Amino acid sequence: MVGKVTPNTMMSASRLPAVLGHSKWSTANDELMSTIHAIDGQEPEEIFKEAFDWGNLLEGPILKEAAKRLNLKKLALKHPAHFAKDIPLACSLDGLANGVLEAKLTSFEAEDAPPLWRGPIQLQAQMMIMGAKWGAVCTLYKGLTMRVFLFAPHQATQDAITAAVIDFDRRLTVYKETGEIDSYHI
Repeated sequence: MVGKVTPNTMMSASRLPAVLGHSKWSTANDELMSTIHAIDGQEPEEIFKEAFDWGNLLEGPILKEAAKRLNLKKLALKHPAHFAKDIPLACSLDGLANGVLEAKLTSFEAEDAPPLWRGPIQLQAQMMIMGAKWGAVCTLYKGLTMRVFLFAPHQATQDAITAAVIDFDRRLTVYKETGEIDSYHI
Protein backbone atom coordinates (compact mmCIF):
# COMPACT_ATOMS: atom_id res chain seq x y z
CA MET A 1 0.00 0.00 0.00
CA VAL A 2 1.76 3.13 -1.17
CA GLY A 3 0.01 5.79 0.88
CA LYS A 4 -3.44 5.29 2.36
CA VAL A 5 -6.16 5.75 -0.24
CA THR A 6 -9.20 4.28 1.52
CA PRO A 7 -11.35 6.50 3.77
CA ASN A 8 -10.76 6.21 7.52
CA THR A 9 -14.50 6.70 8.09
CA MET A 10 -15.45 3.20 6.94
CA MET A 11 -14.18 -0.36 7.05
CA SER A 12 -11.34 -1.27 4.71
CA ALA A 13 -9.90 -4.62 3.70
CA SER A 14 -6.63 -4.05 5.55
CA ARG A 15 -8.47 -3.49 8.84
CA LEU A 16 -10.73 -6.55 8.59
CA PRO A 17 -8.44 -9.01 10.43
CA ALA A 18 -8.93 -7.00 13.64
CA VAL A 19 -12.71 -6.90 13.29
CA LEU A 20 -12.73 -10.65 12.66
CA GLY A 21 -10.52 -11.29 15.71
CA HIS A 22 -7.35 -12.23 13.82
CA SER A 23 -5.04 -9.25 14.31
CA LYS A 24 -1.85 -9.20 16.36
CA TRP A 25 -1.92 -5.40 16.39
CA SER A 26 -5.46 -4.22 17.13
CA THR A 27 -8.92 -5.32 18.22
CA ALA A 28 -12.39 -4.82 16.80
CA ASN A 29 -12.95 -2.09 19.41
CA ASP A 30 -9.69 -0.38 18.40
CA GLU A 31 -10.89 -0.26 14.80
CA LEU A 32 -14.34 0.94 15.85
CA MET A 33 -12.85 3.77 17.92
CA SER A 34 -10.40 4.71 15.17
CA THR A 35 -13.29 4.98 12.71
CA ILE A 36 -15.42 6.98 15.15
CA HIS A 37 -12.49 9.37 15.67
CA ALA A 38 -12.20 9.75 11.88
CA ILE A 39 -15.94 10.47 11.65
CA ASP A 40 -15.34 13.18 14.26
CA GLY A 41 -12.50 14.62 12.16
CA GLN A 42 -9.53 13.19 14.06
CA GLU A 43 -6.87 11.59 11.87
CA PRO A 44 -5.32 8.33 13.11
CA GLU A 45 -1.89 8.37 14.68
CA GLU A 46 0.87 6.82 12.55
CA ILE A 47 2.37 3.70 14.09
CA PHE A 48 5.22 1.52 12.90
CA LYS A 49 6.22 4.34 10.53
CA GLU A 50 9.62 2.97 9.53
CA ALA A 51 8.23 -0.53 8.93
CA PHE A 52 5.44 0.92 6.76
CA ASP A 53 7.93 3.09 4.88
CA TRP A 54 10.08 0.05 4.03
CA GLY A 55 6.99 -1.91 3.02
CA ASN A 56 5.94 0.91 0.69
CA LEU A 57 9.43 1.23 -0.77
CA LEU A 58 9.72 -2.49 -1.53
CA GLU A 59 6.12 -3.06 -2.64
CA GLY A 60 6.88 -2.59 -6.34
CA PRO A 61 9.93 -4.88 -6.41
CA ILE A 62 8.04 -7.56 -4.44
CA LEU A 63 5.12 -7.51 -6.86
CA LYS A 64 7.32 -7.38 -9.96
CA GLU A 65 9.19 -10.47 -8.78
CA ALA A 66 5.92 -12.23 -7.92
CA ALA A 67 4.52 -11.41 -11.39
CA LYS A 68 7.69 -12.79 -12.95
CA ARG A 69 7.43 -16.01 -10.94
CA LEU A 70 3.74 -16.35 -11.86
CA ASN A 71 4.45 -15.54 -15.53
CA LEU A 72 2.01 -12.61 -15.46
CA LYS A 73 2.37 -10.26 -18.41
CA LYS A 74 0.28 -7.25 -17.38
CA LEU A 75 0.92 -5.98 -13.88
CA ALA A 76 -0.69 -2.71 -12.77
CA LEU A 77 0.69 -1.14 -9.59
CA LYS A 78 -1.10 2.20 -9.15
CA HIS A 79 -4.72 2.07 -8.02
CA PRO A 80 -7.33 4.36 -6.51
CA ALA A 81 -9.58 3.16 -3.71
CA HIS A 82 -12.16 0.59 -4.76
CA PHE A 83 -15.54 0.13 -3.08
CA ALA A 84 -17.81 -2.88 -2.71
CA LYS A 85 -21.18 -2.53 -4.42
CA ASP A 86 -23.33 -4.16 -1.75
CA ILE A 87 -21.62 -3.44 1.56
CA PRO A 88 -19.74 -0.45 3.04
CA LEU A 89 -16.23 -1.80 2.42
CA ALA A 90 -13.26 -0.23 0.67
CA CYS A 91 -9.90 -1.57 -0.42
CA SER A 92 -6.70 -0.38 -1.95
CA LEU A 93 -4.80 -2.70 -4.24
CA ASP A 94 -1.08 -3.21 -4.30
CA GLY A 95 -1.20 -4.92 -7.68
CA LEU A 96 -3.61 -6.27 -10.26
CA ALA A 97 -2.90 -8.76 -13.04
CA ASN A 98 -6.30 -10.41 -13.72
CA GLY A 99 -6.00 -11.49 -10.09
CA VAL A 100 -5.30 -9.36 -7.04
CA LEU A 101 -1.75 -9.20 -5.66
CA GLU A 102 -1.00 -8.10 -2.10
CA ALA A 103 2.60 -7.31 -1.13
CA LYS A 104 3.87 -7.99 2.37
CA LEU A 105 7.26 -7.38 3.94
CA THR A 106 8.00 -8.99 7.29
CA SER A 107 10.79 -9.65 9.75
CA PHE A 108 9.26 -13.05 10.57
CA GLU A 109 10.85 -16.30 9.43
CA ALA A 110 9.56 -17.76 6.15
CA GLU A 111 6.49 -19.94 6.58
CA ASP A 112 4.49 -22.45 4.57
CA ALA A 113 1.26 -20.45 4.86
CA PRO A 114 0.71 -16.86 5.95
CA PRO A 115 -1.29 -16.19 9.12
CA LEU A 116 -4.78 -14.81 8.51
CA TRP A 117 -3.73 -11.38 9.81
CA ARG A 118 -0.92 -11.02 7.25
CA GLY A 119 -2.86 -10.96 4.00
CA PRO A 120 -5.38 -13.78 3.48
CA ILE A 121 -8.41 -12.00 4.99
CA GLN A 122 -7.47 -8.72 3.30
CA LEU A 123 -7.03 -10.56 0.00
CA GLN A 124 -10.44 -12.24 0.27
CA ALA A 125 -12.05 -8.81 0.68
CA GLN A 126 -10.08 -7.42 -2.27
CA MET A 127 -11.16 -10.36 -4.44
CA MET A 128 -14.79 -9.78 -3.40
CA ILE A 129 -14.64 -6.10 -4.31
CA MET A 130 -12.82 -6.65 -7.61
CA GLY A 131 -14.72 -9.79 -8.62
CA ALA A 132 -11.36 -11.57 -8.97
CA LYS A 133 -11.17 -15.33 -9.38
CA TRP A 134 -7.77 -15.57 -7.69
CA GLY A 135 -5.35 -13.60 -5.58
CA ALA A 136 -1.84 -13.84 -4.22
CA VAL A 137 -0.18 -12.76 -1.00
CA CYS A 138 3.41 -12.04 -2.01
CA THR A 139 5.63 -11.98 1.07
CA LEU A 140 9.28 -11.05 1.39
CA TYR A 141 10.69 -12.49 4.63
CA LYS A 142 13.62 -10.70 6.30
CA GLY A 143 14.62 -9.32 2.90
CA LEU A 144 15.94 -12.77 1.98
CA THR A 145 13.16 -15.20 1.10
CA MET A 146 10.11 -14.62 -1.08
CA ARG A 147 6.97 -16.72 -1.02
CA VAL A 148 3.91 -16.29 -3.22
CA PHE A 149 0.74 -17.76 -1.72
CA LEU A 150 -2.13 -18.28 -4.17
CA PHE A 151 -5.76 -18.15 -3.07
CA ALA A 152 -9.14 -18.76 -4.67
CA PRO A 153 -12.22 -16.98 -3.34
CA HIS A 154 -13.30 -18.69 -0.11
CA GLN A 155 -17.06 -18.36 0.33
CA ALA A 156 -17.16 -18.95 4.10
CA THR A 157 -14.51 -16.27 4.65
CA GLN A 158 -16.25 -13.85 2.30
CA ASP A 159 -19.58 -14.49 4.08
CA ALA A 160 -17.88 -13.76 7.43
CA ILE A 161 -16.42 -10.55 5.96
CA THR A 162 -19.84 -9.46 4.72
CA ALA A 163 -21.48 -10.10 8.10
CA ALA A 164 -18.66 -8.32 9.98
CA VAL A 165 -18.77 -5.27 7.70
CA ILE A 166 -22.56 -4.96 7.99
CA ASP A 167 -22.32 -5.21 11.79
CA PHE A 168 -19.45 -2.70 11.89
CA ASP A 169 -21.45 -0.24 9.81
CA ARG A 170 -24.48 -0.73 12.08
CA ARG A 171 -22.28 0.27 15.03
CA LEU A 172 -21.18 3.39 13.14
CA THR A 173 -24.82 4.25 12.40
CA VAL A 174 -25.67 3.93 16.10
CA TYR A 175 -22.86 6.36 16.90
CA LYS A 176 -23.87 8.84 14.18
CA GLU A 177 -27.52 8.80 15.24
CA THR A 178 -27.20 8.70 19.03
CA GLY A 179 -23.61 9.53 19.95
CA GLU A 180 -23.46 6.23 21.81
CA ILE A 181 -20.69 3.71 21.20
CA ASP A 182 -21.90 0.15 20.68
CA SER A 183 -18.66 -1.59 21.65
CA TYR A 184 -17.84 -5.17 20.82
CA HIS A 185 -18.16 -7.46 23.83
CA ILE A 186 -15.28 -9.86 23.57
